Amino acid sequence: MSQEAREIADKLGAAIAGRDADAVRSLYDDDIVVWHAMTNAGQSKDENVGLLTGVFAVSSQLEYKDIRRHDIEGGVVQQHRLTGTFDDGKPMPDLHACLVIKVADGKITRIDEYFDSPAFAAVWERLEALG
Repeated sequence: MSQEAREIADKLGAAIAGRDADAVRSLYDDDIVVWHAMTNAGQSKDENVGLLTGVFAVSSQLEYKDIRRHDIEGGVVQQHRLTGTFDDGKPMPDLHACLVIKVADGKITRIDEYFDSPAFAAVWERLEALG
């Protein structure tokens, strides 16, 4: 399982870096729950892909750096630093995050995401401006 989970986590990172919502969608199980610690709420597949689509719209570059992974039963824990550039060329603040990624039958079934929400404030402001 750990090799499969690591490969799927790599694909998720590539989809994020490629700002490719369809690729993210293809990695998600139809019944995925993406839970965010900062809101203490879960998102469905469509809700999370919608959020990511907004992030992709306000960015021109995204990348996971300093990736560290720890195998767990049914998945992987990934710590990373998300870096990026806004669509106007300004750098995004680095976002240090931890994802608990659960995988079954080749799909991501759950993600629990933890990060410092003030570090994401500039992204939220731009997402809100999109309407």
